[in-house]
Amino acid sequence: MEISPIECLPPELLRMVLTNLDSLTTLRCAILSSRVLLRSFNADSSAIATRVLFNQLDARNVRPEAIAAVLALDLARPTRRQAEEFLSAHILHRNAEHGIRLTPNQATYLLQLHSAISRLTEDFITATFQHLITAAKECRVDQAQALTPSALERDRITRTFYIIEIFFNVFRTTSMSDMEEGLAMYHFLVGFARWEVEQITCVQEFLFFHVSPSFNEMAAHDVGWGKYEVPPVQWFGAPQIHSVYFKGLAVLDSLARAKTYDAQFKLFDHGQIPRGRDHNLFRALKGFKDMEGGRGRATVSQYNMEDYGISPHFDDPDGGPFSIWKWAHEGFPLHSAVYNRHRSRLRRWGYVMLDQARLKTLALCEERYQLREARPFRWSPPDFPPREDDDESWELSYRERARIYDEHGRGWWSAGDESKIVWRQAKEGPAKSPAKKSPAKAHIIPTSLEEARRIILALQWP
Repeated sequence: MEISPIECLPPELLRMVLTNLDSLTTLRCAILSSRVLLRSFNADSSAIATRVLFNQLDARNVRPEAIAAVLALDLARPTRRQAEEFLSAHILHRNAEHGIRLTPNQATYLLQLHSAISRLTEDFITATFQHLITAAKECRVDQAQALTPSALERDRITRTFYIIEIFFNVFRTTSMSDMEEGLAMYHFLVGFARWEVEQITCVQEFLFFHVSPSFNEMAAHDVGWGKYEVPPVQWFGAPQIHSVYFKGLAVLDSLARAKTYDAQFKLFDHGQIPRGRDHNLFRALKGFKDMEGGRGRATVSQYNMEDYGISPHFDDPDGGPFSIWKWAHEGFPLHSAVYNRHRSRLRRWGYVMLDQARLKTLALCEERYQLREARPFRWSPPDFPPREDDDESWELSYRERARIYDEHGRGWWSAGDESKIVWRQAKEGPAKSPAKKSPAKAHIIPTSLEEARRIILALQWP
């Protein structure tokens, strides 16, 4: 049998080849294609996998943020001081941690996170560019070709998702009082320039539109959620949707792609109703705006980084994000230049993610776009709770699902359709003598494999 030339190479050279691969997917293909490469990988698997993963992160220029997300997982119920020390080390100073070697668990987490963020980035691009194309047509801007994101635009979006994951990991569970947590969240955001905070705001609103349909499906159809009258989420700051956000971006990506009740039920901790979380990213962004109100009457046109001692977290080589942010808020007080409700449509475009060349091509910094902001809620739900709406259909739904729940039914329900309900025990029939009152399972004949699977799962419930 002919020997492959690669088998004649020294082990050190083989490991060098492996560590220079561009992604873990490529690494996996390589080691599965050759026993020699597999042996070389096994000789120092952790170091090789870490190096290749870093290559993948460096391609998007997000390694410091990715490492910070990993290290934030080690914060066990941080105090305000611990959280602020971490943020100073990784947000105020963008630290790449070049000497770090990931554990297998850390590498697995980071691989899953990067895969999820890559998908979310593509979804963000698809959504925002579609809005941009529509706006360009409305404003009679010639945009015949499909929009393709530049590498810098893609990197900005990816980096912002990582920053949000850091926020979730730092503040998921803390030892802080409400006031301390609010101040620590402000400390987190103050490490970014205002257009970078607006980038975070764009992604936060995108997550609402991306994830809320799964939440609202559960609110509309799950028997248990109906029993306890869980309302649909209708505004960016809904406390229950934010408790879901703190599960992390990998879970949120899965929720956004969950198209069946079974998948949604599993991702919501097998139907557990999320507890409301008042201290959240939305409130932090609003609080940042309020805290910044103490900086006086300076306007955006007077904005000077040296005066305020704030430099960007990332030294962006393209001036597009700063230019469009400054144009969009020209004449506004500086404290109103973040999360301004009159710029909701621009946020749907992901406007602070765009390159200078893109702004020129689409003529975004022109009055024709600015004049169309008269109706701030045209493209997004309000940034405050909606008024109580006595929707009769929801009241009837709650009442009917409460009845089914009390009769020990669980699962998916829709008006006029109880075929997918799983009964934990038999419905009570006509009155029986005490001797015949022993519990019995409902005798249900399944009509499909899916229904049979539901019945089997129901037998395993406590």
